[in-house]
Amino acid sequence: MQVLFEGIWDKYDGSALESEINGMFFTEAPQGQAYPYGVYHLISNVPSWTFDADMENYLIQFNLYSEKNSSTDINTAFTVLTTLYDWCDLDVDGYSHIYMKRELSNLTKENDIWNYFIQYRLEVQKN
Repeated sequence: MQVLFEGIWDKYDGSALESEINGMFFTEAPQGQAYPYGVYHLISNVPSWTFDADMENYLIQFNLYSEKNSSTDINTAFTVLTTLYDWCDLDVDGYSHIYMKRELSNLTKENDIWNYFIQYRLEVQKN
């Protein structure tokens, strides 16, 4: 559903998160991308029907990456991302946005790279 991905991007474009990281990419970042940066992708998409409403339920994951020794920058980026997307109003063409709620987050460090992944559940209803 391309309009959902465009809605996520439009929310990011021009936001405080854009000035906090060196880019947000759909599915994967370009080779050699400068840190810190973010990636978002679809984990799951299932239809749901409630009271004859045509609805879609999505699980979207954001990953934030940083190579700094300290976790300060990645935690700051996490705070800015969650401020932007937690229970936000997302504009999705052809759909009414119902909710966007954070369901999971985890901070790990492997091979000197911090990875903060944040998952959101979104519910949209076809207009």
